[in-house]
Amino acid sequence: MTAHPPLEQRRAAELMTRDLLTIAASESVLMAWELMCKAGVHHLPVTDDEGGFVGVVDAQTITTTWSAAAPQEARRPVTSLLPSRPPPAVGPSSTVREAARAMLESGGDHVAVTDEHGVLVGLITARDLIGALAGAERDKAPRSGGMPSLYRIEPVLPRTIPAHAARTEPPPG
Repeated sequence: MTAHPPLEQRRAAELMTRDLLTIAASESVLMAWELMCKAGVHHLPVTDDEGGFVGVVDAQTITTTWSAAAPQEARRPVTSLLPSRPPPAVGPSSTVREAARAMLESGGDHVAVTDEHGVLVGLITARDLIGALAGAERDKAPRSGGMPSLYRIEPVLPRTIPAHAARTEPPPG
């Protein structure tokens, strides 16, 4: 077993999740929810058309803003859920203490890890911190050439509702 320095002195790069599923800023809130459910994640980084980091949407925000009475709200852009202030971020060489402080100051349960150019390289969540505190080392993806494995899934949702799906009466039968 490898001895680690105290948790607060460890580097963000040691705790961050590198394999991230992302969503494009133009995608809908519904798509974000679907991706989170399918992938079993609670945080989804949002990227612009060039792949630049815009922010992180989380499951709690989606569920607290969801309105079943207004289904058209589910098609609004996922960016409508992002705060107007810049997302909290630390560098890979930042300490875990600095990452935790950034979470506290932002009022969130996650912090992005970005390189010197602002490119997203990982994400640390409160769950990562608790796992590290409990000594539960999780399986990490092997280090690649410094670039995280960011995945992007293209939507398959129709832009309009087909006429047969818009019926208010059940089909004869």
